[in-house]
Amino acid sequence: MIKYFGFFTVALFTLIGCKPKVKPIEYGHQACDYCRMSIVDERYAAQLQTSKGKTYSFDALECLINYKHENEETAYQQELVTDYNTPKKLIPAEGAYIVRSKKLPSPMGAYLTAVPTKSEAEKLVETNGGQIFTYPQVAEGLENLPEL
Repeated sequence: MIKYFGFFTVALFTLIGCKPKVKPIEYGHQACDYCRMSIVDERYAAQLQTSKGKTYSFDALECLINYKHENEETAYQQELVTDYNTPKKLIPAEGAYIVRSKKLPSPMGAYLTAVPTKSEAEKLVETNGGQIFTYPQVAEGLENLPEL
């Protein structure tokens, strides 16, 4: 029993130790890896990290999506978006809800705003109008989204 516990503990710490760390975005100094514009708005940045640890940063969710579609052969270990309600805080994209509203313009004009919960998305829509999407729906491609 102790032998199995020791193996499990080592395996667990190995897995935890291998998880890539989020690299802070240097707002105002770092360029978007897709459009090359300076990453300035702390409410909209996004990030990808490959399984080899290479990090790509973006000034908006739409840049991340466009970059992924142009680089489909690359495997990504982490996809992160900024929580609109907590500037500079990157959250896992997979579980995020995306609000698309004309009253919430994102840096590249796709009007995509990410939050971590459906209730937060609903509050944004109550205040600003728009529609709620899951990250996988938006990640399929911006051309698939309905017109605003």
